[in-house]
Amino acid sequence: MADGDGNGWVVCAQGHRHWGKYGAAGLLASAKGPDGQPSVLLIHRASWTQHPDTWGPPGGARDSHESAAGAALREAAEECAVPPEAVRIHGLVDDDHGGWSYQTLLADADREFTVYPASREAPEVAWVPADRVESLPLHPGFAKTWPVIREAMTPVTVIVDGANVMGSRADGWWRDRAGAAARLYGELAELAGRGVTALPADVAPGGLDRWYPEYVLVVEGQARAAAPALRDADGVRVVAAPGSGDDTIAELAATTGGRRLVVTADRELRGRVTDAGAAVTGPRWLLGQL
Repeated sequence: MADGDGNGWVVCAQGHRHWGKYGAAGLLASAKGPDGQPSVLLIHRASWTQHPDTWGPPGGARDSHESAAGAALREAAEECAVPPEAVRIHGLVDDDHGGWSYQTLLADADREFTVYPASREAPEVAWVPADRVESLPLHPGFAKTWPVIREAMTPVTVIVDGANVMGSRADGWWRDRAGAAARLYGELAELAGRGVTALPADVAPGGLDRWYPEYVLVVEGQARAAAPALRDADGVRVVAAPGSGDDTIAELAATTGGRRLVVTADRELRGRVTDAGAAVTGPRWLLGQL
C-alpha cells in the first residue's frame, strides 16, 4: 500500500475505460449561499482531462488503503483546497459499473467557505446555485447521479428518546440507567460510522446507497449522570434534558434544521413532534439498525 497506488486505467464490466485501479470517489459539498438558497461546490475540468471542459464534484482515484470518504476528502483538498473540518458527510451514492465504481460522498457545510483552484486539473472552481447546475455542461457520471443527489442534499438528524429506547429492551436497564445510556451512546457512535442503507419513507427520498445521519441522544432523570462522560463524537451528540425529556425532544424537533426523525413510542410525544414538522418512528426501527 502506498500513496498514489490507485492511479491507473481500468476497464469495467461494461467495457468503459475509467481512471482509478481501485475505483474513484468525489465530494459533493453543499451550503446555503448568500441568498439563503442551496449551492454546491463544483470544479471545471481542464481541457486535457478525460471528459474535458465539464463540471462536476472534485474527485479522483482511490488508493488501495483508502475509504471512499477518505479519498473524496483528500481529492477535494488537493483540487480546490476544501478543509476537511468544514464539511460533514451525510450520504453516499455508488455508481457501480461492474468491477469499478465511482462513489459520491454528499456533505454539508454551515456556509460557503473560500475555495480556489489548487490543481492544474481544475482551473476553475465555484459554488454553483443548485438550481443552475443543470445549465452547465456536466461530467456524464455526475449528470447521471445529480437527480438523486439533488433530492437528498438536505441532511437528516435522528433525535433519540433515550428513556423510551432503553425501556424497550429487557436487558436490566432499570438497575443502572446511566450505564444503559452509555451503552446506547456507544451503539449510536458505531452506527454513525457505518451509516444506514435506508430511512423510513416519510423522512427522505430513496436513491442514496447509504445515509449518515447525525444522532442526538436525549437523556433525562438518572440517566443524565452519564452525560458528562459522553463527549460528542463524530455523528453523535448527547443532550441532557434539564427537566422533562419530552419537552427537550419536542423543542429539538421544532428548532433543528434539515430533515428530522424522532425515535420514540410515546404517543403524546409523537403528536408533538409531528406537529413540529418532524417525522417519527418507533424504537424497533433504531434497534434493528444497531
